[in-house]
Amino acid sequence: MTVTINSLQINSSTPIAGLGTQTCNIVTAGTYTVQFSITIPFVQGTSANSTSTVGQSALQVVVNQNGTPLLTVGGSATNPTPTQPSLSGAIQILCAATDVITVVLTSANAVDAVPNAVKGIVNVFLGPI
Repeated sequence: MTVTINSLQINSSTPIAGLGTQTCNIVTAGTYTVQFSITIPFVQGTSANSTSTVGQSALQVVVNQNGTPLLTVGGSATNPTPTQPSLSGAIQILCAATDVITVVLTSANAVDAVPNAVKGIVNVFLGPI
């Protein structure tokens, strides 16, 4: 299930769970920092040939400004790795007062679509990293 929520508050940590789009409408121009740390399903062990049946996450996190992708993390055959427990990233974005920042979590693997399989925190705040 994919959900679109207008829930990213400025200068606040926003907990998220599941795939979907989180939106932040900018009302004051300036440099904004978007940070995220998302836990993902992973195979416990030390190699890609673990006997776990969990499957590899294919989580991709994209940070957009007005629909234009500025940062993409994950979503490839090698990232995240089978033993990687989370994806994290941060970016500074120069915004006008009418800009819209979105953080989009998608996946090509059903293991990530299970409720609460991916969860974490997104921070949006005015100012540098």
